[in-house]
Amino acid sequence: MIANALAAVLAASLLAPAVPAAGERDDPWTGPLHTEGSRIVDADGDPFKLKSGNWHGASGTWNGSGDAGDPANHHDGENSNGIPLGLDRASMSDIVGSFQELGINSIRLPFSNDMIDDEAAVPDEAVAANPELRGKTRLEVYDAAVEALTGSGLAVILNNHTNTARWCCGVDGNERWNSAQSDQEWEEDWLFMAGRYADNSRVVGADLYNEVRRDVFDDPNWGLGDEHDWFAASQRAGDRILNEVNPNLLIIIEGINWTGLPVDGLPHERPTLEPVRELSHELVKPDKLVYSAHFYGYTGPNHSGATGTGETTDPRYQDMSREELYDVLRRQAFFVTEDGKPYTAPLWISEFGVGRGEQDPQARAWFENFVDFLVDNDANFAYWPLVGWQEGGETDGWGLVHWDEAGDRISLDDGDWRTDAWHRLAGG
Repeated sequence: MIANALAAVLAASLLAPAVPAAGERDDPWTGPLHTEGSRIVDADGDPFKLKSGNWHGASGTWNGSGDAGDPANHHDGENSNGIPLGLDRASMSDIVGSFQELGINSIRLPFSNDMIDDEAAVPDEAVAANPELRGKTRLEVYDAAVEALTGSGLAVILNNHTNTARWCCGVDGNERWNSAQSDQEWEEDWLFMAGRYADNSRVVGADLYNEVRRDVFDDPNWGLGDEHDWFAASQRAGDRILNEVNPNLLIIIEGINWTGLPVDGLPHERPTLEPVRELSHELVKPDKLVYSAHFYGYTGPNHSGATGTGETTDPRYQDMSREELYDVLRRQAFFVTEDGKPYTAPLWISEFGVGRGEQDPQARAWFENFVDFLVDNDANFAYWPLVGWQEGGETDGWGLVHWDEAGDRISLDDGDWRTDAWHRLAGG
């Protein structure tokens, strides 16, 4: 299997798009990245804070029931066709340019494992605004996105978001890295993806898996040594990536997103990174480890985020006072940035967000308070998501940039209540 994976990596490297070396451009940073204590720094030793956003779509948007060709069966009615969202509505250059206008320096680029082996060409309508991408597979479109992003000077973090291309994250068959595949297959896919972009120093990270959580019957764990052990699986995959195909990547490991049954009276929680206090990773290259966590106002340290079925009486993050929220953030994640500890590492809040049309004052206050905390702690962050759709100049979506079918867009500054908070965050 290893020989087959390495052969695939070599073949992929011959097919992958060529990207100019960083030294050939007048850029403000030089890849690859590594860590020094709780900081991320570039190849010259200069601090590089991840000011990021998520360009989703290649991980899937289908909700899991009904005709996958019907936009109504996709999250928010947005059918990505398994590629980065918006390529049917705007050119790649316009989308990448909109990211640069937001003031970010990096992109978390989700993908699903089934994207790798899907040999079908994407539908022409999926790339209507980018005719040069017609006839390409989903992976080849992903290649083009990586090339465009890194060619513009943005850093790219590869994110294995799902096994199968459907919307995340619930009891959806994508709960664990090995829910729809074996550990070996998952690791081989990572060797393939990490090797595919090994010559591009602006592909800076491997975000190993998204929101590891309970399935119907079983919880993930941190260190028990069984097939549900996320600590062991992430340690093993990270070491293989660094040893076998790409020693330059940051290895980004998210905590555990959910364990237990969300029923009042039964044990349930969002462990996040708390297990790291007792058991932290020791990668073969220690200066490549970054931890990550996600926070949304509608979830909580013991609240699944559900309404109706799966909803409990536990407080959500947006129910907390500013001081209570900050105490929880430190306990669940930000403690890893304490210097001089066995677990000291940079922390990346790789998902957080709120809707443009949000009217709940508690949700709005949570976003403002959360942004203040990120600013005060000079935190690495990635907003979810960057791209959304709009019709007739109206949208209440979560994206920071919304495109309509004619290629017109609504930007963050166009009457969006989140604008001041975003500029405060991205300008830091």
